[in-house]
This record gives sequence, structure tokens and C-alpha cells, in this order.
Amino acid sequence: MKYFADISPKVKVHLLHYGKKDLSTYPVYARVTYKRKKLELSLRIQANPSEWDFQNEMFLPTKKFSIFCNQKIGEFRLSVIDAFEALKKEPTAPTLKRIKEVLTGKEIKNSDMPFLKYYDQVVEQKKQQSTVYRASTINQYLRARNHLHSFLVRKGITDIKLNELSRSFIIEFEHYLLSNKIESIGGPMMRSSMVTNIKRIKAIVNEAVRAEMLPKNPFDGYKVQHDKTQKISYLTSEQLKKIEDLDVSEYRGLVRAKEYFLFLCHSGLRFGDFQGLRCVDLEYSTDGLLWLSMEQQKTRGMLNFPLTPTARDIAIKYKGDRTGNQFVFPRITNQIFNKHLRTMKISAGIKGKVSTHTGRHTFSVECLDRGLNIVVLQRFLGHKSISSTMIYGQISNKNLSESILLLS
Repeated sequence: MKYFADISPKVKVHLLHYGKKDLSTYPVYARVTYKRKKLELSLRIQANPSEWDFQNEMFLPTKKFSIFCNQKIGEFRLSVIDAFEALKKEPTAPTLKRIKEVLTGKEIKNSDMPFLKYYDQVVEQKKQQSTVYRASTINQYLRARNHLHSFLVRKGITDIKLNELSRSFIIEFEHYLLSNKIESIGGPMMRSSMVTNIKRIKAIVNEAVRAEMLPKNPFDGYKVQHDKTQKISYLTSEQLKKIEDLDVSEYRGLVRAKEYFLFLCHSGLRFGDFQGLRCVDLEYSTDGLLWLSMEQQKTRGMLNFPLTPTARDIAIKYKGDRTGNQFVFPRITNQIFNKHLRTMKISAGIKGKVSTHTGRHTFSVECLDRGLNIVVLQRFLGHKSISSTMIYGQISNKNLSESILLLS
């Protein structure tokens, strides 16, 4: 959030009721004005009009007591500036109400603020920064927030204060994600997904530390344990054939989900990029191949490769006559998509987890099984580092079989 120097509170010190009532002395009040709203606060001083400098809004310095009162007025003006500067560090814009709370000492201590309330404020601020935070990133923050809320409800509470966050709480939350059934996915979370959620929580906590709302970062000393033997769900050629042969013609939603999934299995796109694919991103080359060229949502790196015949045919079917920035595929949520995939998995007699991301894994393993160079696969997947692509080299059973034959 950006604040400008000309938008700051103004302070006017005056004698209350002067000119309206005939009094020997008048209470000295400060009128704080901010964004066209006014706040009247008593300075707990009485002044005789003959001793008051109306032009400079202070006592005439003729007595020691008058000089003392002027010091008090000056301190109040400074306290308004200090309160405003402190509030500028909060995730939401300062208000006259918050300024009053700080000045009167009635504000809630920053560290006592409910964490989910603060979380929502920060996310709302990030939403306004659309050039920095994409919709997919905001959705990750929201999903992490929902998982944290479910965890708190399971503990019998609805929120936790900032100063109650601790390393043990974070570790407990991590264990919850990995060990309990998560309603949206139908089982415990994969470690990679857990890491993503923890990172979003950590980012919010870091904001609080930077805003000096926490004296110490509860994430200090905490390290996410990555699974070096990460299990990747993918379909074998035989399992993919079962999906292709599955008759779902009676259910329109399943027909669409099946074709969407086959597109992912033959293109390797992430679900977010699949959803964001626009007609302008597809173009034929002179050799008749349909090329995909788009910016990835996750890394913002470019994808640029020709589609396989199966992926091409599905894309052409759904694109139809649409052009320009219109989406190639009609909208579907990841949750509904995965629900349809679970239905098809059961109908096809396939065991194990099948999700939208299974399509990307299936594409990768199939490419290596067919002899595609891993550097070329890296380009298809849009990985910045070859090490991210190498994990599929550890899975390809065909490569292992052919390698052992060379040694026999």
C-alpha cells in the first residue's frame, strides 16, 4: 500500500465553545482531521482567552505554566505524527479510529491481533497488487488459509493470536496436513503440496515481522523437510489406455473431463496453464504442426513447443471458431475436475491417486519411455533447472530395463 505526503492527519488546537459561550476559561481541545473526518480530543488543559495565541494555536509564553502547556501541546502534535507513521506499517490503510485508539492507548497490541484476521488483511492488500500477485498465487494463499482454519477448528479454536505462533505450532500444522484426510483432496496431503501451504503461511508471518508486529519470527530455526524420495503419481501406458477406452458418453461432465485429462496427458501442461490457454497461444507452423506458445503461471517462463496429434485434435475441437484472447477450454475448477477423475479411475479399475497433475507426470514418463531426450523434455515441461526434470528419469522403468540389457 502506498501513502502520499499530502494525505496525512492535520491537527488544530482550539478553545472549545469559545465564541459560543461566555466563560472565564475554556477547555483546550485538539481537532484531528484525516480524509475529511474529524476527531475531537481533550488535552485536559484550561485556558483564559487573554492568555491564548489564537493565530499560533498555543499559549502566550508569559508564564512558566503556559510554557509547560505549550510543551504538552507540542508533544500531542508529535504523538499524532508518530501514531500515523506506526499505522502506515500495518497491512491496511490508517483510519481516524485507529489513530484515536493509538493516541488514547486503547488499541489492541499488535502481537495480540488474531492471526487469521491479519492474514486476511495482508491477502486483501496483495489482491490489489495485480501486477505482482497473479490470481493463481492469491488462490494458493486462500487455500493455505482454509487449511489452517480447518486445523484450528480441529483443535477446538477459531483463531490464534500472532504472539501465540510458535515453531511447535508450525510443526503440528505440518503433521496435520501430512497425516489427516484433507476434505478437498480426499486424503492426506502430498509433501510437495504441504510445502507450498507452509510457504504461504510463512510469507504472511514474514510480513508481520517486517511490520514490527512480532518481536521474533516463529519460523526461525524451522526447516521444511523435503521428501527426497518423492512419490509421483502417473499412469502406465496400459492404465492410460483404460481411460481412453472408458465409455462415459452418458455423462456430459465426464466426457469433458476425460478429454481435458487426455489433453494434459499428451501435452504435459499444468492445470493452471491449461486453464489459461488462449486461442492466440496456438498457431500453425509452415510444416503443419500446431505450436503452443504461452507464459507459464508458476514460473513466468515461456513454453514453446508443438502439440502431439492427440493434444492437437482435442485443442482444435474445443477452440472451434473462437479467436484472440478467448480461452480454448471452457472453465472447470480443479476440485470438480479431480472429482470426475476419481469417478473415472474407479470405473476403469485403476488403483492409486489420479489428479489433474497426474496428466503432467504421465506425459513426462511416457516421453522418456519412448526415448525422448531429457533436455528436450525439460523444454516441454518448462523447467528452469534440469534437476527438476531428472526426477522423471528415476521413474522410467523402460529406461532401466534397456540399461540392464546393455550390461548383460
